[in-house]
Amino acid sequence: MRKQVSRFVQLILQSSLLIAMLLIENAAYGQQKYLAGTVTDSSNGEPIPFVNIVIKHTTTGTMTDTLGNFTLRFPSLTDTLDFSAIGYRSVHKLLPREDMQQIEIRMIPETFDISEVSVAPDEGPMRELFGRIMDRKKANNPDQYNKFSYKKYSQWQYQINNLGDAIINSKPFQKNLNVIKTAEDSSKYLPLYFSEQLVFNEIQLSPAKKKSTVLADRTNGVGILNDLEISGYTSALDMEVNFYDNYINLFTQNFVSPLSENGWYYYKYFLADSSRVDGVMHYRVHFQPRRAGENTFKGYFISENKYYSIVEIDGELSTTSNLNFLKRLHLNSDYYFVNDSTPFYKRNKIDALFDYIPFKSQKKDQKRLSLFYTQSATIDDVTIDPEGEIKLSTPRARYETVKLPGSYDRDSSYWSLNRMENLTEKQIMLSQTIDSISQIRQVNLLNNLARMSMTSYYDIGQFEIGPYTSFFNTNKVEGSRFFFGARTSEEISKNFMIWGGLGYSTRIEKLSGLLGVGYKFKTINRQVVKFSYDDKMIRHGENEKILYLYENAFSATENNLVSQILKHDPLDEIYREQKVSAQYEYEWYPGLMNKLAINYTKHYSPEFYPFLRNGAPVNSVSASEISLDTRFSREEKLIDKGFLRMYMGTEYPIIHFTVAGGQVYYDDNTTFYGRLASTIRQEVYLGMTRFDYAVEAGIYWGKLPYTMLDIPRGNETIGLFSYDFNLLNYLEFVHDKYLHTYLEYHLNGFFFRRVPLLKKANLREVLSAKLLVGSVSSKHQDIVSFPLPVTDMDQPYIELGAGLENILSMFRVEALWRVQPTSVIGAPSFGIRARFELGL
Repeated sequence: MRKQVSRFVQLILQSSLLIAMLLIENAAYGQQKYLAGTVTDSSNGEPIPFVNIVIKHTTTGTMTDTLGNFTLRFPSLTDTLDFSAIGYRSVHKLLPREDMQQIEIRMIPETFDISEVSVAPDEGPMRELFGRIMDRKKANNPDQYNKFSYKKYSQWQYQINNLGDAIINSKPFQKNLNVIKTAEDSSKYLPLYFSEQLVFNEIQLSPAKKKSTVLADRTNGVGILNDLEISGYTSALDMEVNFYDNYINLFTQNFVSPLSENGWYYYKYFLADSSRVDGVMHYRVHFQPRRAGENTFKGYFISENKYYSIVEIDGELSTTSNLNFLKRLHLNSDYYFVNDSTPFYKRNKIDALFDYIPFKSQKKDQKRLSLFYTQSATIDDVTIDPEGEIKLSTPRARYETVKLPGSYDRDSSYWSLNRMENLTEKQIMLSQTIDSISQIRQVNLLNNLARMSMTSYYDIGQFEIGPYTSFFNTNKVEGSRFFFGARTSEEISKNFMIWGGLGYSTRIEKLSGLLGVGYKFKTINRQVVKFSYDDKMIRHGENEKILYLYENAFSATENNLVSQILKHDPLDEIYREQKVSAQYEYEWYPGLMNKLAINYTKHYSPEFYPFLRNGAPVNSVSASEISLDTRFSREEKLIDKGFLRMYMGTEYPIIHFTVAGGQVYYDDNTTFYGRLASTIRQEVYLGMTRFDYAVEAGIYWGKLPYTMLDIPRGNETIGLFSYDFNLLNYLEFVHDKYLHTYLEYHLNGFFFRRVPLLKKANLREVLSAKLLVGSVSSKHQDIVSFPLPVTDMDQPYIELGAGLENILSMFRVEALWRVQPTSVIGAPSFGIRARFELGL
């Protein structure tokens, strides 16, 4: 699975987590006597999740939770409990006395008896077999075919597990007990999401063309989960998991494949069994990690000796102790031969369990509220090198998704005839249950909070209130600023939107506000026109260039409540900006978009850094501009619903290139100018580590007031920002030629996992570096003189950082050094900065 889909799963995890906040209560048990206990690994004391516990001579039992805890009714008809788990020796435990309500079980890790297998690990036939598999790896990899097509049937399912009595008896569910379901182990769960999709995919690698035709799609989800849909380069075009890759990217983490070319470094392999199937030998190979604490699997694969391809591979994540929330991950992939000689995908399945509370509970008998996620994909009707061209609606496009008319309205008879796997009884009842859950008032409330976390607006029906980060803030210029904003919702129109807001600043006793209107055309690719007026106070250095890096940000401003809470210096580098804007967005095809903008902007003299020209005050300066921005991306996933577009990422670079020109007005004078600007950013996975980079560059011609030039984004708070210079003050430099570089290297615990004293802390290393180069001509001071804090850049600005991520699973702290130049206005040369950062 590519990382874009992983982010979609993370988004669902985040949304369902907010819904689940309603449910997090301690379970209250009645008078029935229970036996509770903990199951741990005898070698290291770590809890063992998902241990099967069965009362001997019965079919009654339970399973340990993600922390190895279990609870079951005290059995009276037997004297023995059986404990079993993959990778451990079974344990048969005599029941304690009836007056004992707590037991502890230690399970011994299972090691392979070398005398019972064909060879010892790392030797002889096993190494020879693995070598032959590697020799044929490229030829057997289904991704190596230049052109192919296939049908794919996918299912997605999410549910909240381990609902306690207090949750079941709470107000939201007292009158809706029918929505709470019982699992096979007698635990209670709440369905959240079920979706199935049938597509026909056509793929050509060179020249690259990919087309996905949605034949049928059916989704049932609670609240916002029902609204989320990835479009663009859709998830239908992904194979989800390919073990032939050296690394498998899931949930923004890289896991080492057992079929990796350097697999011997990470795994031990055991030739466990062999059999003959249709005259061809099949070998069953068990694999297990060489070291604990790495992103590796334990399980088995089956290979045949005619082409040395993989027939089946099954893996369970060997440990989740170094991951947040993710408590279980199980993958299974089947392959088969097309035309008796061409290996291809047959079926993929992913099961994952996320623990909502990454902290241990003091209560041994408390069940852990968790999100269970499962996804499967079945492949059929495969054609290698099909005849004819892949026809895309736009000849220069590389990929597209086509939704057939009626694909979202297929009836039950269509699904019965075309789905490749029959639905289970559980899946059949899920849709009706989910619809009922969505009608519960308290669930709707938290669903709106989840939606607000994504869009910054709270839905109250025909209108949405927000953005919430702008409701209140303080600074030295405005004093306290109160703001109330709103916009129309999809209940009024899915294509037309009006938005606006009104603010009041107590110190200067002035009103501010905004008003806008937009229309999204009913076209296959995105076309949007917007008109807006905005009157607000902004910080020096703020402009819409930041939106090329934070593309899902709600606005370009960082003058909000969060920045005020974290500030360590009074925020006085603020001035008033009025802007009238007309914009037209046109998506030529997925991956190529233009935005044409016509703006009139007026900047008023700042109170603490007043505009001056030759020592005389200047009240304001203004400019009109026309700009054209071109955005390039490849195989990018996104959520596109009404006016909401949320980019979910891609493994390829994202590039913006902007050309603009305009006219500046000051006193009775005018002057023309032009500018070019570009940004590029990408996340690159290197083994189990990740390297992020972003580059901004630009040049201005003509003369402009300094507020319309490049003012490098500084940081005068204790917060940590990826695309700001954290030890730079807001007004140190002004440039008309500039280059900004931002680098981060996330080592993901590469060293700490190998240090016994640090391994359990699950800390992760991160390194950063930032470079700023720029220059400016004095001609711009013919319009407005540069403020006193601004100095010439004699040498590049260099900032280095080293820090820790995943502190308490939620924070990142970094030590930063300003290598050069030394600030002449008192900006620090060293600092500790931190931010809230939630990730797996």
